[in-house]
Amino acid sequence: MKRSIPFTLMVLVVAASAAPTSAVDSKSIPPIPVAHRGLLRHAPENTLPAFAVCLELGIGFELDIRTTKDGHLVVLHDDNVQRTTDGPSRSVRDMTLREVKQLDAGSWFGRAFAGVRIPTLEETLSLVAKRKRDRTIIALNVKHVTRDGEARLVSLVKTHKLLRESFAFDQSDEISRRLKKLNPAFRIGQNVNRQSIGARLEEGLLDCFLLTATPTAEEVSLLRRHGKHVLFNYAGSGEARRNRDTWKRAAAAGIDGLLTDYPLECRSTWRTISGSDASVPPLNPQGVWVETPWATPVIDRGMAEAWDHMAVDNPYIHVEGDRFFCFYEAQDKPIASGGREAFGIAVSEDGTTWKKLPGNPVLTTGDDGAWDDIVAKLPAGVIRRNGLYHLFYSGRNSHTKQIGLATARELTGPWTKCPDNPVLKSRAGKWDQVLSTHPAAVFEIDGRCHLLFRGMERRYQHQGVGLAVSSDLRHWHRPADAPTIPVSEEIASLAVAQVNQRFVGISQPMDLQNRSYWFSDDLMQWKKGPPVNFRASVKAETLSNPFLSGGQWTVLYEQKDRIYRAVLQPSTHRRQHTPSKKEPE
Repeated sequence: MKRSIPFTLMVLVVAASAAPTSAVDSKSIPPIPVAHRGLLRHAPENTLPAFAVCLELGIGFELDIRTTKDGHLVVLHDDNVQRTTDGPSRSVRDMTLREVKQLDAGSWFGRAFAGVRIPTLEETLSLVAKRKRDRTIIALNVKHVTRDGEARLVSLVKTHKLLRESFAFDQSDEISRRLKKLNPAFRIGQNVNRQSIGARLEEGLLDCFLLTATPTAEEVSLLRRHGKHVLFNYAGSGEARRNRDTWKRAAAAGIDGLLTDYPLECRSTWRTISGSDASVPPLNPQGVWVETPWATPVIDRGMAEAWDHMAVDNPYIHVEGDRFFCFYEAQDKPIASGGREAFGIAVSEDGTTWKKLPGNPVLTTGDDGAWDDIVAKLPAGVIRRNGLYHLFYSGRNSHTKQIGLATARELTGPWTKCPDNPVLKSRAGKWDQVLSTHPAAVFEIDGRCHLLFRGMERRYQHQGVGLAVSSDLRHWHRPADAPTIPVSEEIASLAVAQVNQRFVGISQPMDLQNRSYWFSDDLMQWKKGPPVNFRASVKAETLSNPFLSGGQWTVLYEQKDRIYRAVLQPSTHRRQHTPSKKEPE
């Protein structure tokens, strides 16, 4: 049946296919909706307008591939062109590309799309390469591809640098093996029912599992441990395929993406449950941070000869679901005595009681001569994209300190250093010729990732706060040549959290008595706020990024080579605890 859409939606989709627009902001890390045949409820299916709007909105899409009589790969669901074009009942296999391109694939849907053509796969992948935001999934449904077409498919994906974002599925296992042989990096997917998960894992052919039953957390965890990309194939029309409870359960299981005919409704549901559309408690700068428990570290140094025996410090907190992950750096012995600085992870269910991972450290210094052969420290900025967690850290050699990237499929590792490290390099003769990270997440604004960093003219001297921006988490550029917070402030650390529509930072200047709040709407322009009221058993040094625990804003921080905890309380709060030593007034 021919469908029509409101004029306003026609304008939206046509405009999206013609010129870039701002992507929808995403403050959390939900799965990626994968639009079945593109945004098919708002544009003609399997056409460039249906794909372009997906790219502009930061969602993925699925497409169908067929081969013409003269060997070209085109994007079309049906073998017969009649349903979705103005052409007669005829198989695309019996038509040349020139004949296919004469068909109108848009008028049937609405007048705004008159003249839209069936796209080639090359046109589609070129559009993706030019217009994709950081997060996307391209599902290539192989309907009919010849042997020559198989080689062409693999070549096109590699040429447009989409090996990580895309996968082919619905082809036979025989074809899958041939595609893998053409390029081992080409990813293979397949629809898999619950009963077949174990057998398909053992077989080892698939990179991407499109689960056909609502996934469970156990199933997703199992597949992740084997390094697999996990999606839920929930495509189809009707109320049975737009069940919000099913969307919620699938997201809670931890999937990477969900194939659906209703991607906008699905994403809206996920954003609501993840809190990106809801308010969180304000971080009141008039409150008092109180060490809790008093004079008792929540993460202590290790035993003699342990990798963290000498010091544990510089905590960074990543929250996922109902668990807290503290990335922290540690030292075994003095560097002059052959010691090393590396980092590990402690996990908590309540934000108070922490347990170190038995596999620590998760990342350590590089080999002799590497850019990080002296220290690998200050882990920060965890963000998950395309099935991988990305973690940034500071590394130093005998010449300078710079920022590197490590990735993992599970938060607990194993973590692998990026071959492009350092991904953010120091600049000789500039204000940031020495770099390190801040305890802040990587924030996504308008489809681009933003990383705050600490720049210094010399180590620990003339320190400013800088900003770098990236679309792929590997290649970063500085929007401005100058720091966003000037070196005159001498900020050694800026602990940052996003609170509703605003960014709140807590600075650590060289003089801890001058610690203050900073506020920003875009991470570029910062306004200095009131001083920070902090009550601790000894001077609190580097603070973690503030995080919510039990409904209260919380930080971990370093004191005398151990890690402590503080909770933000109202300024009128009367402390009820009994400290083990006199609390400072």
